[in-house]
Amino acid sequence: MLFERTRELAVIRRCLDGARDGRGELVTVSGPFGSGRSALLGELARRTSPSEALVLRAEGARSESDVPFGVARRALHGLHPDAAPPAGATEESEALRLRDVLLGLADAMPVLLLIDDLRWVDADSLRWLSLIGEKLADAPVVIVAVAPHSADSAAHSPLLNEFLAAATERVVLRPLSPDGMSAMAGEFLGEPESALIRACAEVSGGRPLFLAALLQELRRTRWPPRPDDVRALRPAAIGTQAVRALAELPRAEREIATALAVVGPRTDSGLLFTMAELTAEDGTAALGALKSVGLLDSGPVPRFAHDAIGEAVTHSLDTAAMPWHARAAQALHAAGRPPEEVAGHVLAAGDPPGGWQIEVLREAARTALANKNPDLARKYLLRALLGSPHHSGGRAELLVDLAGAELASDPVSSLRRLMQALPGLATPARRARELVRIPVLACELPPSGLTTQLADAAAGLGDPALLEGSARETALALDARLRVTHLRHVRWFTETVRAFRLEGTPRDVRSAPARDRAAVLSYAGMLAGKDSGAVAALARHVVLAEPPAAEDLRTAVPLAVRAMLAADLFDQVDIWLASMAMATLRANGGGKPDTLFADAERAFALARRGRHTDAALMAARTLERADAEFAPVTGRCCEALALVIAGGDPPAAAGDALARYRAQDNALLAPWLGHVVDGMLALLAGDTAVALDHILEAGREHELMGWTNPAVLPWRSWAAQLQYRLGRQDLAHDLIAREYEQAVVWGAPSVVGRTLRVWADVTKGEKGIELALRAVDGLDVSTDRMAMVKAHLLLGVQLFAPSHATTAEHLPRNEKLPQSTETDRAGDRPDSRRTAAVDAALTPSERRVALLVAAGKSNQSIATELRISLRAVEKHLTKVYRKLGVAGRTQLMETVPPIGRGNGNGMAV
Repeated sequence: MLFERTRELAVIRRCLDGARDGRGELVTVSGPFGSGRSALLGELARRTSPSEALVLRAEGARSESDVPFGVARRALHGLHPDAAPPAGATEESEALRLRDVLLGLADAMPVLLLIDDLRWVDADSLRWLSLIGEKLADAPVVIVAVAPHSADSAAHSPLLNEFLAAATERVVLRPLSPDGMSAMAGEFLGEPESALIRACAEVSGGRPLFLAALLQELRRTRWPPRPDDVRALRPAAIGTQAVRALAELPRAEREIATALAVVGPRTDSGLLFTMAELTAEDGTAALGALKSVGLLDSGPVPRFAHDAIGEAVTHSLDTAAMPWHARAAQALHAAGRPPEEVAGHVLAAGDPPGGWQIEVLREAARTALANKNPDLARKYLLRALLGSPHHSGGRAELLVDLAGAELASDPVSSLRRLMQALPGLATPARRARELVRIPVLACELPPSGLTTQLADAAAGLGDPALLEGSARETALALDARLRVTHLRHVRWFTETVRAFRLEGTPRDVRSAPARDRAAVLSYAGMLAGKDSGAVAALARHVVLAEPPAAEDLRTAVPLAVRAMLAADLFDQVDIWLASMAMATLRANGGGKPDTLFADAERAFALARRGRHTDAALMAARTLERADAEFAPVTGRCCEALALVIAGGDPPAAAGDALARYRAQDNALLAPWLGHVVDGMLALLAGDTAVALDHILEAGREHELMGWTNPAVLPWRSWAAQLQYRLGRQDLAHDLIAREYEQAVVWGAPSVVGRTLRVWADVTKGEKGIELALRAVDGLDVSTDRMAMVKAHLLLGVQLFAPSHATTAEHLPRNEKLPQSTETDRAGDRPDSRRTAAVDAALTPSERRVALLVAAGKSNQSIATELRISLRAVEKHLTKVYRKLGVAGRTQLMETVPPIGRGNGNGMAV
């Protein structure tokens, strides 16, 4: 349906009325691209009935512009049997013959001859039209022809100009008015809002083709449509028609349009001329022609009339676009344009870059990094490497830049790039400057050659204590990283522990290198397991020196946090981890390795506190998303999952995630941790002996490294329980007695208490009861509430089960729990009277269920642990709520003091 073309149609209808009186007319139709010239001819054909006139229609085409009488024969196709010219006919005689054929048809009824695009009508057909035009005064023929644009000088041959000059009517198609556009929008969209109509007018410029394409696309893809949707659309119909129209234009216009599509709107037309290889005069004429045609906007800056045109031209180039991008890069670089403007074209050019192109890519990468776009910087640098000679200093510098671009998104690849670059860097000082950019925790499992590079650089600078300024800062940073690479070598580890004891808590850790070194010393002290108080003091000093920031995850600060966790500073660790989670979320939105790192640390802390379900889910999810070689994350997740499995009754996700990771070819784990993982998988498979072998091997690895702190790996506790299960009670006692000695030396209450609980679990009789009592008393002063819950449960087993059975399932279901013993024991502890009141009110079975609920266990987990039905758990809980006068689980946790208020960890095999 046409809008606002009534006047133009009326002009042509009047001409048809004249034809019925025997008088013909020549009507030319002009207007910019998208104004609806072809649509107008189509509407004329549709509205002219067979009784009014014989409608003949033909279209000029560039591909057939050399075919003699091509348009004439298409117009007359099927209407005259003598289509072929007679023998010996000349072009002139054939033109006259075909003219007479058409006039003969007009003798029977008026003829409406519609010719679309005179610009590509072949010369012989144009002569035929001219001959018809000469007879229009006496012939009932109306010719309606789409005229070429006035700026298209190549289209205006003398014969065509002569033909156009004979026109009796000239129809010029104008853009639609606001009312016309509103009417068209209503036809497609019902009753659109005025803001939507204004947006359509702005984008389409009132051209019917543009507006119809926009409205069709809106109706198809965006409902309800909004003004912003209009501006974002790139209808294919506009681009397809534009490419077709462009193909009909001369080479100069096509070249200018292609250059504009490649580089975008330009204020400097000279750049387009250079790319198109045109003189300024020819280029200016081509721009004028494109504007006249309507493919370009009429403003002073060359730009397409619609963005869809530029995109379509670019897509039409396909592989031919690469040379154009090479031209664009060369022209932009020669014009002194910024590197970031040139680099995109160097990328798209396809060929390996060289010379100035490599430097442009490198400079553009630096700009992209400054604009916080490391992915774009990485693309530039990877392309630059394709053209950079191997073993050159320039290539080493590119690798360094690439390592920096990948650091936040792909630390594994970043470290690999840096290791490739280091040998090619010019000076030791240059190598040292790049070595200190390596994340500290990447040094825990150092790649081949890193330790040597760090040692050489550190030796070249000398003792940090004898240096000042930036040299001292670099030396401290190197020292911290070198010490981390040496943590698994007992001689170097012992030296680091000695430095920790000698230096104590430094007064100033405000500089990042000093902070890193202090964090490493505190971590080494923790691994050695000698003095939790001194370790906690130094670690707190490091952690509290600065507010948490996402960048801390690439420093040694997380090592200090781990030391605090081992020293029972749970609440402070929780605060730091929560702050770090928020910092990483703000910094990268939750999708980068920093976030995975923070989640891995949180998962381990949750496991250490006994929140096994939460820990397993977080560790499994993080392990799934992390690069298998990103050891700082994957290793911590594996440790967390191992603690969950060792704690007993693990969620299925824990074992599944651990097994999937272990099966990966590139899974990267420290040897001791590999044995822990294999041991836990064997435990889940029910193979106690294999599990024990792996746990013992992990312990031997720790002993060889000098890591004796049971807070890091309670391997003797785990091995003792496995030995006990295998009937080797003496070996179990020897193992747990040694671990208890180490726990006491370390001094963290939760570690001592957990060790005592395991010792009680593998010890029968009065000795077991005594150990359980000591575990409960020790854990009462710890913030590890879950460990205390487990100690209380074990004490109940030891005190009141026949023959002092050592597991909950051996407890008789209906035995009355003596209240006096527990009350007497609890008398000297906080909340003892409330504990006694609870004990007096509940049966042993009810008390066991209440304790497990207060520990955060689900009803199904309680049923599994106590080996009773789910219905029995629910009945016990109903009685507990009634007897204690509480409304539900939350109040129960407040009423059963203090053992139901936290979570911890332990091994239950």
